[in-house]
Amino acid sequence: MTSPSNALRAVAMLFAVAASSLSVSFAQADEFPNKPVTLVVPFSPGGGTDILARLVGAEIEKALGQPIVVENRPGASGAVGAEYVARQKADGYSLMFGTSTTHAIAPVISKTKMADILKKFVPVSEVAKSSLVIAVSSSSPIKTLGDYTQAAKAEAMTYGTYGIGSTPHLLGAMFGNETGAQLVHVPYKGSSPAVADLTGGHIKSAFLTVAALSGSLKDGESRGLAVAGASRLEAFPDIPTFAEAGYEGFDNAGWYGIFAPVGTPAKVRNKIAKAVAVAVAAPSVTKRFKDLGLKPVGSTPEELQADWDQSVALVENILSKTKLEIKK
Repeated sequence: MTSPSNALRAVAMLFAVAASSLSVSFAQADEFPNKPVTLVVPFSPGGGTDILARLVGAEIEKALGQPIVVENRPGASGAVGAEYVARQKADGYSLMFGTSTTHAIAPVISKTKMADILKKFVPVSEVAKSSLVIAVSSSSPIKTLGDYTQAAKAEAMTYGTYGIGSTPHLLGAMFGNETGAQLVHVPYKGSSPAVADLTGGHIKSAFLTVAALSGSLKDGESRGLAVAGASRLEAFPDIPTFAEAGYEGFDNAGWYGIFAPVGTPAKVRNKIAKAVAVAVAAPSVTKRFKDLGLKPVGSTPEELQADWDQSVALVENILSKTKLEIKK
């Protein structure tokens, strides 16, 4: 027969084991990540942002040790995906693959759909900085950005971009305002038709991504005049930057970054940021970035916040100076 003291000791041991198991469970629950992480792309599958998110997501997955599920939620120029992520639990398991367009341009030019995005997200990590190229047809007599400016002062110059309110649209307006060049914006639904019209002689110039112009530049169908970005392109080292051509203020041509719902713990964001830094350093990623004219970053949350603030200020400044009215 078990004595009362032995029975009490047995009960005490059971409680101790239970408490120990419970503490282990709580510790495991607090350990991030312990389940798949969803990375929402606010655009359709197959587009440039989607391809980039999947490329980087595959490497982040390796670094974190948990699956990264890329989920497309397109619509309303990114607003659908942004609203979805903003409503999710702020625990690091729901993230948004954003751009300077969704998180800096849209909040400034939109008074409805994206106006409050600045309040709903916190930065995680900047993935890459992008570059843009202003180009003319290879048959054009214009050889330099200086030639381009002088020609546009004498006669209105059309420039094609991939849409109203896009980064090249705004930078083109800023360039015209600062130089006195008469630049007429021609928006397209995507880059491909803009390139086709440039090489076909239907527009005088185009201001597009490196990836969009790469084929025509390599084939000699178009001529790059300047790079809007922090440095020259590895793929096209002969094209100078705007700064090198004598025009300052065109080094912020956009970026890609990962954001989380407001309230996501700093500890979690920092852990993801470290994984992003590892991901963008992977050889397969750096090679693809080079082809796309992107510069790998892999920043801290604070560094992305700084670039985010700078981009918002730049957009506000451009709209103020150029008096552009963009309805979104």
